[in-house]
Amino acid sequence: MKSRLAVEQATAALRAGNRGDAEWSLRRHLVEQPQDGAAIAKLAEIVLDEGRVEEATILLRRAAVAEPTPERQMALINHLQMYVGAEPVLAEIEALPQPFRDSFDIRMIEAGMHGHLGDHARQIAIYERLAGGNPGDYALWKRLGDTLKTVGRTEEAVAALRRSIEINPNFGEGWWTLANFKSFPFTDKHVAAMRKALRGRLSDVDALHFHFALGQAFEDRRQFAKSFQHYDAANALRRKSIRPEWTRITGYVDRAIATYTPELFDRHEGAGCLQTGPIFVLGLHRSGSTLVEQILGSHPMIESTTEITVMHQLWERIARTRITSTSGPFAELQGFDASDFAAIGEEYLDRAAAFRTAGRPWFVDKLPANWMYAGLIRLALPNARIVDARRHPLACGFSNFRQNYGSGIYFSYSLETIGAFYRDYWRFMSHVDAVQPGAVHRVINERLIDDPEGEARRLLDFIGVPFDPACLEFHKSGRAIGTPSAEQVRKGIRREGIDQWRNYEPWLGPLKDALGEALDKWDQA
Repeated sequence: MKSRLAVEQATAALRAGNRGDAEWSLRRHLVEQPQDGAAIAKLAEIVLDEGRVEEATILLRRAAVAEPTPERQMALINHLQMYVGAEPVLAEIEALPQPFRDSFDIRMIEAGMHGHLGDHARQIAIYERLAGGNPGDYALWKRLGDTLKTVGRTEEAVAALRRSIEINPNFGEGWWTLANFKSFPFTDKHVAAMRKALRGRLSDVDALHFHFALGQAFEDRRQFAKSFQHYDAANALRRKSIRPEWTRITGYVDRAIATYTPELFDRHEGAGCLQTGPIFVLGLHRSGSTLVEQILGSHPMIESTTEITVMHQLWERIARTRITSTSGPFAELQGFDASDFAAIGEEYLDRAAAFRTAGRPWFVDKLPANWMYAGLIRLALPNARIVDARRHPLACGFSNFRQNYGSGIYFSYSLETIGAFYRDYWRFMSHVDAVQPGAVHRVINERLIDDPEGEARRLLDFIGVPFDPACLEFHKSGRAIGTPSAEQVRKGIRREGIDQWRNYEPWLGPLKDALGEALDKWDQA
């Protein structure tokens, strides 16, 4: 009774806008009832709303120990997934009572975490076992298809995806995933089935997936006007769920440029964690970063990992320390001393170790969005290598427009926001070139395709390793590739997609306008 009353009182205080009173009343109650799981969980909710993630993590662990119920344990696991990382999630799952651990939802989370760490064999094994017991779960067959595609088991992936749409012909994501192979031959019958589905009663989510798939189908038929109409319709549906401010990065870039000055770098010269090892491959999505990663990962001294989000998580933690301040994380960073930057670099290496299995001296962290943290990388890990994968802005821009991302890439659903985002990326990386000359090696996708050996040699010289012919045979490696370009990269270097955007140039005016001077100066250092 006391527990329920304490939670109700805190909830009432929150509704009245008295967050401090709610937190204080719960803390006072927990002095008397320290094992009250409901009150602990409510307190965790309050501190998380204020951005105090580390404290919320401690509280949710405490709630799960006080009341080891499926509800409390699932709340902790979901929190760890969102804010902490895959390894702690798997550790938590392994400690669960067997009946709960064997539940469908927990097994799905476990499979996803193994995939995040690059253990796709275990991920596939879990999905296959679940599919055996749930043969009518079309979304599960789609997940299995995604993972089979990642490891290059293409025929099995297609079979799993076809099964998903046989179970539910209106499952738009299943159709889109087939289209995302960029090589799946949609027949006239397939196109008719997708158009028929669009005439029915579909959710916006299913409809946008059908539009993206039809965009690809008509592109394959070289019916570019129809193709663009479907891509445009798909993006319009996606934009309905995106707030405009999520698509903008200009303010962030302005603050970053003002912060990362020659004076800041001079003040911290020789600081940070001086270990070598990381190779950050960054840039915009659809710029050839996967190709660069595969070339590097084929070298006997370099390990290919996965898209590691650790640097983003470290930046988010810096941002959270200033959440109640108007000065923001850049002001916090300016106050750091040498030990702070060294601690960030060391923590990055400790956490990235979970993604490494080969024991090679160098490893690739290929996450496009790390371009936003290039300044922090230079300060925290000055001996890391930074490789900027870049592609012609119209090629890159349209490739993003026609790509249906699962989540997070909010700028990609409008030609205008794509252009503005590219311009800001170009502007910031140009600033990094100016204040840290030679710190970033740029790989221009078009040049790499024209002269793969020459560009590969220059890239490896920058890393500081000798040329190895295996780097030009990357497509024979059999490594897992989890990005949309997986099937293209597995075919080796080809020119066929380099000027694909020109087929759509009549409709790319808004993209050109938004790019501004980046349209002409995109490949200039």
